[in-house]
Amino acid sequence: MMKRPIAGLSLPPAVHQRLAGLTLNVQTLEGLSDAIAIADLTQPDMPLIYVNSACERIMGYAAAEILGRNCRFLQGADRQQPEIADMARAIAARREVSVVLRNYRKDGTMFWNELRLRPMRDDDGTPTHYLATSRDVTACRDRADRLQRAATHDDVTGLPIPRRFLARLEAERAWSDALMLLCCDADRLRDVNGTYGRAAGDAVLRELGRRLQAAAGSEAACRLAAGQFAVALRLPCGADAAAVAAGLHRAIAEPLALPGITVAMTVSLGWAVAQTHTEPAEAVLIRAETALYAAKAAGRGEVRAYDPATERQSRRRLRLTAELRNALTQQEFVLHYQPKVEIATGRIVGLEALLRWQHPVFGLQSPERFLGVAEESGLIVEIGAWALAEASRFAAMLHRHGHAVYVAVNVSPVQFQRDDIAALMRRVLAEAGAEPGWVALELTETMLADSSPRTAACFAELRRLGIGLAMDDFGTGFASLQCLRSLPFTEIKVDRSFVHGLDRDPVQAAMVGAALGVARALGIVVTCEGIETAAERDRLAELGCPVAQGYFFSLPLAGEDLVRLLDTHAVLPVAEACQPLPGARVRHGHG
Repeated sequence: MMKRPIAGLSLPPAVHQRLAGLTLNVQTLEGLSDAIAIADLTQPDMPLIYVNSACERIMGYAAAEILGRNCRFLQGADRQQPEIADMARAIAARREVSVVLRNYRKDGTMFWNELRLRPMRDDDGTPTHYLATSRDVTACRDRADRLQRAATHDDVTGLPIPRRFLARLEAERAWSDALMLLCCDADRLRDVNGTYGRAAGDAVLRELGRRLQAAAGSEAACRLAAGQFAVALRLPCGADAAAVAAGLHRAIAEPLALPGITVAMTVSLGWAVAQTHTEPAEAVLIRAETALYAAKAAGRGEVRAYDPATERQSRRRLRLTAELRNALTQQEFVLHYQPKVEIATGRIVGLEALLRWQHPVFGLQSPERFLGVAEESGLIVEIGAWALAEASRFAAMLHRHGHAVYVAVNVSPVQFQRDDIAALMRRVLAEAGAEPGWVALELTETMLADSSPRTAACFAELRRLGIGLAMDDFGTGFASLQCLRSLPFTEIKVDRSFVHGLDRDPVQAAMVGAALGVARALGIVVTCEGIETAAERDRLAELGCPVAQGYFFSLPLAGEDLVRLLDTHAVLPVAEACQPLPGARVRHGHG
């Protein structure tokens, strides 16, 4: 392609030669996606004498509207940009400069212009023109701005992130009033997302953020996580902090009007006040969050002030969680077994496996000491899986030794919801070499509050496998006779509260008798728990109860002690079974 000077331009020969050397012929310039413009330094006000078609497209002006004008018109009234002064100094010194500044199209829309100015010289080396290259970098700039804002602000509410929130409090905290921090959580936000969609949930979050910012005395607010927020208030000297917290709680808990719906939300709230004017804001926030967790534990929509006792409990839970995780690694959990006895014969027909923790310092610990924390932390899933595997191994060992008894294992509601119990049981039974009928699962009545299809399908699959299902603590929870009809239970366990004093209370005897009658009609075995006296056993026998367990028959025993008892073909109760056997390690709890 023949190179030729740019048509229509009166340029010094040296400049034409320089352009040619740069292959800047007309076709090249017109084919570039970047805007190209040339300004004449030899004329007053340095007018533009050439623009390519990309320049027309980016600027929104026709060439005829641009040529002969100084490029400053593209800046409109936005003349206070520091980059403009940088360009002026560079042009005055006739040197190269690169800037990014705001320019404005013919229709008034702003765009970010990445501009580079390079001087062009004649044969004597004197600058005579400036070559400008520019491109619209608005999209890149907006993306960078969004990323930068995302690093400092929540993308849903626009509130600062916690780190920026705390930094602002520390930087601006010069007031004489006390610092009060409140943390709140929108209860059931998941229900809003699930019922009305995530857009509605985001609208709820934005409105809560707005209300917190608009609260009297509000200095700053931030979104902590999910539906949790924090707000900093200035608490005047002598003000009632509890009244302030209650007032804010009422304000933010008002129903939220969204397009087409009104959402009635409950909000839990916890608060704390700085103990001194120099106490770090982060320390106050931690205490306010502790109070929030106490409010949530007390029920939805509650308000709680920080209480040091709550913090001690939180630290205990954290410490206990770490110890439980270590106990799993170090294999410190053990199972002990309490016999289930056929009342008519005293023969052992089954066992209930009871979880114990062999603590390296405090000795054998019953589940009451650690089960709640295990469920809160989710560790119960791993602990429960271990217990099911260990019980299956023990059941297989007993059957290999000729003891035809089954082993029942308690399953936590948390584990039942989070784990695929049927798949887990298939695996542990196969690994242990145990038959499904040798193991049963004991499920509390509270678990039946979840009557979802998933629960029913899991029950059906477990029974299809041949695994027994026992309803534990019958009479104390949510179970109804319809549950017994619709779910495939093979056993119900009458809670010890109905058995205690049974021989002296005709009402309790009638209730137990009714449960026995219903179970017989449905073909379900009944086991009564907590038998402690011969009189209770005898009354149960009169009522026709087939199976019982409790201290009257035997304490929970370590595995080797239980095997020894079975090997003697003992009929319970026996004196040896009513007390720990020689070398027995169990002294905590019973079934």
